Amino acid sequence: MNINEQFEHFLAGLGVEMERAEDRPYEDDPLPEISIFQASRDHYGVFYRLDVINQRPELRVMVPVDKGEAKMDIYLVRLSERTALNESMRKMSAYEGSEIYEQGREATLQHLLYAMAEMMKQLFWAGDIQRLIFPSEIEVHPILVQDGQYSGKKKSQHDQTL
Repeated sequence: MNINEQFEHFLAGLGVEMERAEDRPYEDDPLPEISIFQASRDHYGVFYRLDVINQRPELRVMVPVDKGEAKMDIYLVRLSERTALNESMRKMSAYEGSEIYEQGREATLQHLLYAMAEMMKQLFWAGDIQRLIFPSEIEVHPILVQDGQYSGKKKSQHDQTL
């Protein structure tokens, strides 16, 4: 069972039905180059999904809540385009090297993704989830928020002070 199937199975156990390709309102839904699913060591009940999509790291934070059908809020976290980390992931993914380099690429990308995700997690938890204000190094998009008061993209703290 691959990571996508594991994630779908996990969410199904929580009563969440996944969209199917024919249900999606958009055609461009690229598959992740790398996906990692992990439980938080620091926040009880929180899960993370780490992906590299279009050579860019993405972190989905799943936070348990006591309301709504899904009983969880989900946030998509991306690094700001201003950070150098995005560029390093793009260059690493695009570079075509020797055979031995290619053999180690996936493991190296996974380690790089873990390191980037740790930074993204710290920045996410340093923010204010209730008001959706976060450090300027990340962009946070509420994907599923049970109280329904948020929709669309919220900007970083830096962007909100401009």
